[in-house]
Amino acid sequence: MPSWKLENAEEILKEAPYTFYKPSDTIVNQLIPGEATVKLIFLFDSDNPEVPNAERMWVIMESMDNIGNYLGTLDNDPFYIKDLKAGDLITFRKEHIIDYDTLDELDIEDSLAGMIEKFNKKCLVSNHIMKDGFTVGRLYREEEDYEDYSGWTIMSDHETQEYADDPANFQYISLGKVLNIDDSFIHLLEEPIGSDLVKDSITGKYFLVD
Repeated sequence: MPSWKLENAEEILKEAPYTFYKPSDTIVNQLIPGEATVKLIFLFDSDNPEVPNAERMWVIMESMDNIGNYLGTLDNDPFYIKDLKAGDLITFRKEHIIDYDTLDELDIEDSLAGMIEKFNKKCLVSNHIMKDGFTVGRLYREEEDYEDYSGWTIMSDHETQEYADDPANFQYISLGKVLNIDDSFIHLLEEPIGSDLVKDSITGKYFLVD
């Protein structure tokens, strides 16, 4: 038995739709064996906390059968997995592919990649949301002081003043990571600087605070 298995990237995409990239089936269907390489996640067990539990590696697509199985060759030697080496044959399916490279550029718009890039800008978010299980209840937008900053601060609206005054209670992370938890405010992210919005606890709708 091999010491590794392939990760089902579709399951990751369900958990992190705003931050995890996986090419669509439409894109994968255009990849031509012999002219494309794909990246897969190889999972393995490790008792060492210093060692990751996966390696992401490129595989050269060689062929595909009529039931959706691909055959390819590993394009590099793993760093951790000892029973794999460059040139080994790998069998995989669409759900395992997390990236691709082709000899010719594909004539198709990659909407998921565009969305992830859009939500890659940073925000300040309360640990009420990121750690304590609260949903988004308030967000306001300030001047964008840094190139990667969206200007948004996102809170549960249950923070005390003392809590909000402590920088340790906030994280500076991508908007996408917050949207993975709660995307109820996604339609508000183009609101102008100075916007201050609060969620109505009964209707779940957001309204502007004067």
